[in-house]
Amino acid sequence: MNFQSNVMVKSLFVLLALFILPLGGFASSEKSHATEHKQAIYANAFPVIVDVVVDEIRNVSISDGQFELVAEVLLSWTLPDSFKRPSEEVTLIGDPMEEFLSVTWDPGIYLPNAESPRETMARSLTVYPNGKVELYEKFAAPLSMETDIPSYPFGILDLHLEIKSSNHAIPDAVLHPRKFDIGHHDSEHTVVKGNWRLEGHRSEVVDVSSLSHGGKSRFSVAVFHLALSHDFVDVVQKIFIPLFSVLLLSLVINRYSVIFETESGADNGSWRVGGQLTLLLTLFALRFALGEDVPATHYVTMIDALFITVSLVVVITLVWGIYIIYLFQAGRKEAAQTLESRSNLVMLAITLSLLAWVASFALR
Repeated sequence: MNFQSNVMVKSLFVLLALFILPLGGFASSEKSHATEHKQAIYANAFPVIVDVVVDEIRNVSISDGQFELVAEVLLSWTLPDSFKRPSEEVTLIGDPMEEFLSVTWDPGIYLPNAESPRETMARSLTVYPNGKVELYEKFAAPLSMETDIPSYPFGILDLHLEIKSSNHAIPDAVLHPRKFDIGHHDSEHTVVKGNWRLEGHRSEVVDVSSLSHGGKSRFSVAVFHLALSHDFVDVVQKIFIPLFSVLLLSLVINRYSVIFETESGADNGSWRVGGQLTLLLTLFALRFALGEDVPATHYVTMIDALFITVSLVVVITLVWGIYIIYLFQAGRKEAAQTLESRSNLVMLAITLSLLAWVASFALR
């Protein structure tokens, strides 16, 4: 019986293997065919070289999920032989430039992640005798950004500029980033404005689908990434020092404003409650005074966690002190003295636990 069972099990595994192996080969063949098809499309694609110089980054707002960018873009391509070429270098602006683009080849560039139409500051077209065409544009635009930075004010914020052709799908236009600079090297102009600093930058090209052209075509998109981090000194001065001062004062008041064994709770009881109430009101005022320095997000950041921690410590010490005063006034002196003696240890344990939770945001 056991022998027959083993034979049946082995036969089942053989059948499964015979069924699965052709499927794996089929999937691999499909993937290889798709790769070869994509390579064939790109081999016959019309290349457009993209150079970008970022002149200014300003008004970075995590709450609004946008920033303002001033940049220069140079698009370069070569006209097909069927088009007439000038005998010498020619630079066009205004209507002659638009007319040339309309009768030859217009990349129709736009910014997919722009919140509103870009403001063009300068635009020109240069045509060379060898058929090379360069379209220059300097513009300003509000751009959307990814706001996922739970470790704020630490961590890296990824800003990006997307450039895409609205007129030509792949393979009629494939973008190739060549140069990506932050500011001009011969200028001392500060590019990143506000309490942010640049940590790095890179570019890439992705293929995306679109409802344009019947919704069946894919378009080439050049993406230029800018990695920014928040200024640490500014955060320490505005946020960390005030919050940790409130936290320390709350623990000091709880430790040294001892409630004595009297019917009224003594003057120290009033100091203990009044001091914690003052710190709580200070926290609320600080939160609203910081404004944009504490961005409103749909998730909890490290700054939010720190505010929650300090608020909880102040509220718990306040309620704890009020309850001890109540016990003294109710004549339950032994219970009041027990809570008072354990107060410092309990508050320290709660504070350290909450601070460990805050520190965990740095690893996210």
